[in-house]
Amino acid sequence: MSTIAIRVDDELKEKATELYKELGLDMSTAVKLFLTQSVKTKSIPFEIKDSSADDLLNKRLTDLIMENAETVKTIDLDNSD
Repeated sequence: MSTIAIRVDDELKEKATELYKELGLDMSTAVKLFLTQSVKTKSIPFEIKDSSADDLLNKRLTDLIMENAETVKTIDLDNSD
């Protein structure tokens, strides 16, 4: 057996510990699950995404809609005409 030591923010550790406790796990088991799944799939076992890019895009789209709100009164999504 090997030991892994990592440094994390106190608040992150507390929240993760509470979450894992609710799931019936301890921190060690949760980390082992992460490592096992990573090796099994040869990847990070979840999507890593920059949410700030999505937030920026959503804000820009909202701004464009608001800028054109008076110009566009209705949009026909059915195209039955």
